[in-house]
Amino acid sequence: MVDLDRDDLAILHVLQDDARNATTEEIGADVGLAASTVASRINDLEDRGVITGYRPAIDYEKAGFEQRTLLVGTISDEVDEAAIVADVSEVENVVSVRRLLADETDLHVELLTDTQQRVEAATDELHELGVEIVRTNVIVEERTRPFDQFGKKYTTDG
Repeated sequence: MVDLDRDDLAILHVLQDDARNATTEEIGADVGLAASTVASRINDLEDRGVITGYRPAIDYEKAGFEQRTLLVGTISDEVDEAAIVADVSEVENVVSVRRLLADETDLHVELLTDTQQRVEAATDELHELGVEIVRTNVIVEERTRPFDQFGKKYTTDG
């Protein structure tokens, strides 16, 4: 675990709100720091592995991937559990993998595809990796939001 102070938390709060459009000057104004200090702290947060990347939010349906599927499976006892998440994440169309601390249905895999045939092919690939799919669900709606417990209270909007 990395120790974060109030300034780190405030910077993370502002970045997760809109990292693409937030300049170090604007962040500095929001958190009460100089732009150069903000830039240095962002670099440090990246170096320490707290910030792992900057990704766009994509509307996959508009991008042509209308089939969003959650596959729930059980990992075989013969599978290297330390490697299974990495192996599954390499299957084409897989966008997220969650390994749960559970006896059964301990793997949740989200696929984005444009056809049912690709879902079936991915299911076969998962089976070859040692995952038995026990349930397939079509995702019809999802809402995510940033973790809001960083440093809003340390910013000008808090």
